[in-house]
Amino acid sequence: MAKKKSKSKKKNDVSAPPKKRPSRSRGGGLAIVLIVAVVTVIIGIILLTYYGGRIFKHPPPVTAKKTIALPEREVDLYLSDEEGLSLKAYGRKIKKGPLEAEIREAVEAAISDPVDSAIPEGTRLLSVKVGDKTAVLDFSPEIIKNHPGGSSGELQTIYSIVDTVALNFPEVKDVQILVDGKKEKTLKGHIDISLPLGPDKDIIKSQPPQK
Repeated sequence: MAKKKSKSKKKNDVSAPPKKRPSRSRGGGLAIVLIVAVVTVIIGIILLTYYGGRIFKHPPPVTAKKTIALPEREVDLYLSDEEGLSLKAYGRKIKKGPLEAEIREAVEAAISDPVDSAIPEGTRLLSVKVGDKTAVLDFSPEIIKNHPGGSSGELQTIYSIVDTVALNFPEVKDVQILVDGKKEKTLKGHIDISLPLGPDKDIIKSQPPQK
């Protein structure tokens, strides 16, 4: 009889359904995801606050460059007077620098004067060289091509150049005028320019320089 009872117990054990494990709820998983997201955002804010200033640096403010005024000196440009019969001194300021650079600036100012220049329009100063107290100034061909002619006009053109150089720069005694690198006999048939010329004060109108 005892043996029969043990068999019935085994049968009961086999037929019994297995116990189910408790499953996690969906609500708990969603809460974990939200917590991780919030922590990530907080960490991001902390890192951005700490390192943001280093990563997104504002460029330094642009400061305006200081312009240094170059020293100047005053010279007299010898230009045509109101009647166009003689030369007249007009005070101008030029930048201080090497002698040849100062001569160039003074002569170019005499050329470019819009009202009283005695030098033909379109004339360019090609080069300036100084040696043994002689300034050699080379002009473009327009000084001849564009010249209106006449002894008075030719005289004023030549001595506008010579007086502007020789009377402003003590290092220069006389001026040799070249045209396109060559010596010319005259500009328009009146005044010999084949040799260096000294200043002529007689052609200058006797009155104080105007500024």
